[in-house]
Amino acid sequence: MSVQALAKPSSNDITVTLKRLVALLEEDETDEYGILQPSQYAFKSVMRLVVDAYEAMGDSFPRASASTDEQGGIRLTWSKQAPSGEVRLVCPADASQQTYLYHELGDNYAVERDVTVSILVQWLEWLNQA
Repeated sequence: MSVQALAKPSSNDITVTLKRLVALLEEDETDEYGILQPSQYAFKSVMRLVVDAYEAMGDSFPRASASTDEQGGIRLTWSKQAPSGEVRLVCPADASQQTYLYHELGDNYAVERDVTVSILVQWLEWLNQA
């Protein structure tokens, strides 16, 4: 499925998330703190997970903020204010490191090291229902 096909007006949260991911590619390559643009590995990995999760969740897919780390990895963060909760997908710059998912609600938190689309969907639905 193309980004254009996903970016329907009725799917605003996925549109915002995809635009935020694409905007990372338009950053300067580096600054004094490190790499600003994501690596191709991180970008492709995150896009695949996000698009597949959206296909599974439809319009219940929540919007995420997107940022890079100093090595070109990508962090997507889904947050909820009340109750305070968060799901964070962290994809490293290259395949030598592991993608992981962090989730917290109040004082309870954990890390999922085996990240699949179904695990991502499970935790995003958990956040939606919290």
